[in-house]
Amino acid sequence: MRDAYRITATSGVRFSEPAIVNCAIANGFDNWIRTVVQPAAQQHYGARVESVTIAASYACRARNGRPGGKLSEHGFGNAIDVSGVTLSNGRSLTIKDDYGSSKFLKQIRKDACGTFMTVLGPGSDRSHHDHLHFDLANRRSGQHYCR
Repeated sequence: MRDAYRITATSGVRFSEPAIVNCAIANGFDNWIRTVVQPAAQQHYGARVESVTIAASYACRARNGRPGGKLSEHGFGNAIDVSGVTLSNGRSLTIKDDYGSSKFLKQIRKDACGTFMTVLGPGSDRSHHDHLHFDLANRRSGQHYCR
C-alpha cells in the first residue's frame, strides 16, 4: 500500500485501535463523521459520538477472506469497518447487538452511501452481519453499491 496513514481519531472521535488507510478513505471517513454521524447522534440521542470501534482497516487479503478471490479494498487501504460506537452519554451501540432496533445505526449506514462507493452491513451477506463496511472502490459505472 502506498501512502499509508495511521489514524487514531478524526474530528474529535477516538478509534478503538489505529486504522491504517489511504488518504482518500481517511478524508471520506472524516467527512462521514462530521456530516452524518454527529448530526444523527445529536438527533437520536442528544449526544455526540466519542469513539468508534474499528473492526478492520488495511489487510492484504481477498474479499470476504476467500482464498484465490479478488483483492479486497482493505488490501489497498481503501476500506474501513466499524462495529460500534460509544456516545458522550456513556451509551455504547454495536452493529451486532443493536442494529436491528437502532434508527441511528440504520441512518448512518444509509447516509454513508453519499460519501462511500460501497456500504455493506447486516443483511448484505454473512460476512457483514456484525459491522459496517465502507470503501471507495472505483467502478466503471461510477455507481455506488449500498446493501
